[in-house]
Amino acid sequence: MTNPLYFFSDLLKRPLYEVVWVFYMMLINMAAAIFWEEFLAKIIVVTFLLSSMLMMGLYSKFGFTKILGLGHIFWLPLIVYMFAVLGETAGLFYQYLVVLAITILISLAIDTFDVWSYFREKRANESVE
Repeated sequence: MTNPLYFFSDLLKRPLYEVVWVFYMMLINMAAAIFWEEFLAKIIVVTFLLSSMLMMGLYSKFGFTKILGLGHIFWLPLIVYMFAVLGETAGLFYQYLVVLAITILISLAIDTFDVWSYFREKRANESVE
């Protein structure tokens, strides 16, 4: 087991683009607090916190591996809900949601590839043993 407090020190050892991307995702998700009066903003913050806790659990068990992409599984229902209510929003909150949705979709694409790669590599390693 890896101490979850080491997550950020391990993150900082990763390539710069990964570090920037992770901090950008943290910032864009927590920016929902600016729109706290909106119900969806609360859902975004809670989803981010749940995802963070899941990711810390995954990190504790597997370390800094591609399996961490599973930490964003809660974003799937979030993005569906966001698209369902996007037409009911306007102004700056609408613009924020569009940027967040694009960010989440990019992240989910990366996560899908990473998790698929993790299990493919794991299966390949198990067949060698």
